[in-house]
Amino acid sequence: MIDLRKNFLIYGYGISGKSISKYLKRKKSSYQVYDDFSDLSSIKESINLQELKKNIKTFDYFIVSPSVKINKNHVLYPFKEKILIDLDFLSLEIKNQIVFGVTGTEGKSTICSYLSQYLSDSFKTLIIGNYGNTILDKDNFEKILSKTKIIIIELSSYQLDKIKFLKINHAIITNIYSDHLQYHGTFSNYVKSKFKIQSLLIKNGLLHISSIERRRYSTLINTHNKNINTISNMNFHNKIFGFDINLLNEYFTKSIISYCKFDFNRSKKLKNLPFRNELIENTSQTKIINDSKSTNLENSIIKINQINLKKKIIILGGNPKKSNVKKNIIKNSLILIFGPNRFKINKRVECINSKLFTFVNLENLFKFLKVIVHQTKWDVILFSPGGESFDQFKDYSHRGKVFNNYIKKFKI
Repeated sequence: MIDLRKNFLIYGYGISGKSISKYLKRKKSSYQVYDDFSDLSSIKESINLQELKKNIKTFDYFIVSPSVKINKNHVLYPFKEKILIDLDFLSLEIKNQIVFGVTGTEGKSTICSYLSQYLSDSFKTLIIGNYGNTILDKDNFEKILSKTKIIIIELSSYQLDKIKFLKINHAIITNIYSDHLQYHGTFSNYVKSKFKIQSLLIKNGLLHISSIERRRYSTLINTHNKNINTISNMNFHNKIFGFDINLLNEYFTKSIISYCKFDFNRSKKLKNLPFRNELIENTSQTKIINDSKSTNLENSIIKINQINLKKKIIILGGNPKKSNVKKNIIKNSLILIFGPNRFKINKRVECINSKLFTFVNLENLFKFLKVIVHQTKWDVILFSPGGESFDQFKDYSHRGKVFNNYIKKFKI
């Protein structure tokens, strides 16, 4: 249990750092703040690197941003057992709420959203964590929690790698593809970080996992926990994708809620999150899908290969993550790659009955796209970059909005 009477160092003053700063201030806890990249001299609680190194042993806990890699050369490495993240402090505040923790490579945000939509008809729900919402900085934080029955937390592998005190009732693993290897080093380490979610379960807590992932990673399943809901993998198809991930996520969510014996409206029409396999144009001539959320090249290419239409375009871009997959095969498609990392992506793509073109940016790509779309009928255009958006955009949402604006401008 975290002792708020102890001395804290907040390492990094981004969104999570500022959030925990407000929380500790309200709790009248002693803390100081340090950031590698920002001048915090105007903040009363700030210290510089020299002061940090001199006084580092006076701190009882170190609160870091989840994405900070604490390697052997890091100043905090000798104190790894004292490292916390913002979500650890929820352990002090959660009373009678039911907590779902959701992790996996793809589908985390969608499963969180679907859980909330189904359960909010009967309970006050709250989604936090990697989903993009923070709560510790709210002035009425305790009041919000007191009125909440269901807390849904999206958990990244970064968060699971560091978290120590958070406890949950339900652990959900959606799926696992190669991802975040720059941080974890190996695919094996990445997988183990995902399965660490089991250690957060309360006694008699439930693990929810697909039958495929359970078979694939059976050695990592905590055999001491007998409460495992294994969800059979079903085949869902629609007219565009040979395999419909949104229908799978809906089935996965319903299976979890049913197993937990919550009442819910099974026929409820769910809203999908923007920029996740979002059909933005659906005419008799061309279907256009905005999947800007995809930052995993392997997953993007699986999607285009599963589309069962003949004339296909896939648009790739962004900074590709380190992967254990050396070559990704794309079949029967026109491949358009944009941005400063276009040649990196090109090296990781193998074309079978496909053509590939590269472009400096989306603007140049769309000039080309406008010409070929007017010359030839295309069944589907899939914008699924498969790389991180920060090379040219604020985030995947910004990238998705820019793509939509180009679509409107060129009237494809």
